[in-house]
Amino acid sequence: MFEKSLDFKAINIPYNWNVDYWDGTHLSEYDEQTRIKNDFYEINKDSIARFGLFGCGSKYFYEDSDGSFNLKGKRVEIFYEVDGRQYRVGSHQKDPITYKRAYADYNNVQGPQRSNIESIHFGYKTRIENGDIKLFYQSVVALPAYTSVFIEVKLSANKDLNGDLVFKVKGKEVERYRAPLKAGKAGQINWTVKY
Repeated sequence: MFEKSLDFKAINIPYNWNVDYWDGTHLSEYDEQTRIKNDFYEINKDSIARFGLFGCGSKYFYEDSDGSFNLKGKRVEIFYEVDGRQYRVGSHQKDPITYKRAYADYNNVQGPQRSNIESIHFGYKTRIENGDIKLFYQSVVALPAYTSVFIEVKLSANKDLNGDLVFKVKGKEVERYRAPLKAGKAGQINWTVKY
């Protein structure tokens, strides 16, 4: 579904999640024919090719093969660099994540309460092992209703590391942040996507 150029419309909310599998099939948040909601926990994590959101004329997803994001047609990659070596932080098996931030005004009156979605999120978490270095990584793209798209990056390690977090768009480095890590403690940054 994410590889097709057709404009798929979300059902009930601005964006729906979708997973493309390696065998060419897909599973969406709502069945396109019956409009019945599918269970996120039925996703086969071992066969994911792409996972993300579609709606409002746009597609946002990650490639499971390398962890890169495709945000409205732009490729975004995130690396952790230590001593001149770049670790592609999304290059290992990933657990998909999606959630919505919403609020409801409660007025103590009978009848259904309406919730308002502030933002819809998707991404993944993974673990990277290379020699004696173990990195625990989570990257979540936020699509807020009234502000710019951003990526929330959380990173921790099993040992102290003095590295940089590197963001690339279309293969070119666009920003770099000092990101020293203390063993067992997570660091977090919210990065506004630069198209």
